[in-house]
Amino acid sequence: MKATKLIVVAAIVVSLSVLTGCGKDEGYRKTTGTVTMGGQPVAGASVMFYPDGADGEAGSALTDESGVYAATSSGSREGGTGLKPGTYKVTVVKKEEVVDPDEEAYSKGEITYDELQQRKAKKGAYAKDKQPEMLTPKQYSAITTTPLSITVTDDPKSNVFDFNLE
Repeated sequence: MKATKLIVVAAIVVSLSVLTGCGKDEGYRKTTGTVTMGGQPVAGASVMFYPDGADGEAGSALTDESGVYAATSSGSREGGTGLKPGTYKVTVVKKEEVVDPDEEAYSKGEITYDELQQRKAKKGAYAKDKQPEMLTPKQYSAITTTPLSITVTDDPKSNVFDFNLE
């Protein structure tokens, strides 16, 4: 009987430890928003957040089909979203999707895997048929030229940042 009580007590202690660990505030605040250009949502854009100061942590997001993003900090736990309070410079980049004709032929079953590898070897390891064109204005692509900045606070209602690229 004592062994059963010990197991029950151990299970309760472990459960409480897990629950209190999950509720721990790591200092990250949910940070979301929408990216538009010319009034239209920008899908598939990479949004980067650079802390304005040495103490912060960088973050990133990818916009969905509606242009909506949810930032994830480089230091937050796996699956955690948000940024630590502070000021950030923001860059937004979307490039055209370039399809490699050989990769496309392979995916359609027109050439074998070995043929694909031979074609890649002929071109060279990093060769591309076409460089992707930037679809967002260049000024938003670099931390030194972007006019975008945000300040994340402890108030969740104020951490929604929409960017209209012009």
